[in-house]
Amino acid sequence: MKSAVLCLAAIFAFTPVVYAADSEATQLVEKSETQTRGKSLQAKVSMSVDNGGTHRAMSFRIWSEGKEKALIKVLTPAKDRGTGNLRLDLNLWQYLPNIERVVKIPPSMMLQSWMGSDFTNDDLVKTSSLARDYTHAIEKREDMAGTPSVKIICTPKPDAPVTWGKVILWVRASDAVPLKQEFYLENGELVKVMEGSDIKTFGSHTIPTKLTMRNVKKEGSSTTLEYQKVTFDEKISAKIFSQDNLQRPVSEE
Repeated sequence: MKSAVLCLAAIFAFTPVVYAADSEATQLVEKSETQTRGKSLQAKVSMSVDNGGTHRAMSFRIWSEGKEKALIKVLTPAKDRGTGNLRLDLNLWQYLPNIERVVKIPPSMMLQSWMGSDFTNDDLVKTSSLARDYTHAIEKREDMAGTPSVKIICTPKPDAPVTWGKVILWVRASDAVPLKQEFYLENGELVKVMEGSDIKTFGSHTIPTKLTMRNVKKEGSSTTLEYQKVTFDEKISAKIFSQDNLQRPVSEE
């Protein structure tokens, strides 16, 4: 009898925890995504990459509309100016001005570093959606640096076109502003941690304007992204999200 109990204990110890889908959790994730994406987003962004003692700074402009369209154009440094990424639905292209060529990026490269940073292609152009592509369950409610927050387990839906095996999301309890995310591979291995700070309100949207991504596999490596100018919910011309525009020179404004 004792051996049977020990056997059962061992089985439960190594059985993955399965979280039941939670409508409240889904509502919080949807609200969080609405806060950060809106109907559309236009922003100027600075990025600081620290990698084992070396530092690199860059800036870029970003346009996005809904969950289907996104465009990024690099402003600085001068050697990278005009480099861009265009996403239409699940399709992603990169423009390389040095060779005047547009390259289609396959899904297998979505986890690759974007411009040598700790952010991936998927992080920046957001081909996946936590609200659409994952199921959600509240694990617990806790304080994060004195802020009441909700910890939500996000598990990929079957056949969802996602790059992560699991994402853990913390949102502010009062308004679902995202505070922290952890990104895991399918085998449960933690790869990256992103934390948001400098929370500001733009119209009806409240967002962290500073995002710090840390790769746990690369000691001393982190990338900080800061939104400098942000506009939500304004109509964006369909011409913006085109390969012709991807190849055009980028302007500061």
